[in-house]
Amino acid sequence: MNSDYEKRALIDTDTMQWQEMQIKNVFKKILSIKDKEETSFIKLNEGSHLNITSKINSVEIFVLEGTYINEYGEFPKGTYLRLSEEDEALVKSDKGCIVFRKTNFFTEKQKLIIDTNTTTWLQGQGNLEVKPLYEQTALVKWPKGERFIPHKHWGGEEIVVLTGTFMDEYGKYPKNSWIRSPHLSEHFPYVEEETIIFVKTGHM
Repeated sequence: MNSDYEKRALIDTDTMQWQEMQIKNVFKKILSIKDKEETSFIKLNEGSHLNITSKINSVEIFVLEGTYINEYGEFPKGTYLRLSEEDEALVKSDKGCIVFRKTNFFTEKQKLIIDTNTTTWLQGQGNLEVKPLYEQTALVKWPKGERFIPHKHWGGEEIVVLTGTFMDEYGKYPKNSWIRSPHLSEHFPYVEEETIIFVKTGHM
């Protein structure tokens, strides 16, 4: 399942069915698995607990809806977390949530939590606006009608479309689309409406 990082991968996650995990009221849409690395959307219904009695070696999360709760606190929609450890037995959501989650992708010791609702958009290239998260990970806001220069992805690129519709010469990608492009891939992105994406580059 999208385990070959040398090939382009594209999923409109709204077309996927939620798969219930062994834990009641916890669901998953798996986007990619390679060895121990996993990229997925996780949904916790109201009052549900993840209840897995293990600690993963790293987790990177962006909260898409609701409020995500773990041993470090309560995190609303728009929060970015990069944690070298998380006790999954303590993960829950009182009112329900959906998160984009990557596990076991890094080994360095780290605890980084950013509430993007309280951070400021910075000027990016052209008319783009950026909220930096970690190294080459950021939120990027594309204004209506923006067209970017054709470019290559050194170390690959991974995108989740948060609002609007992202486009390039290969197609149109609505909200909740996930796109992974391999090392040295090239495209010419643009938008017709204001669009916000979560993007990671250089990590593959």
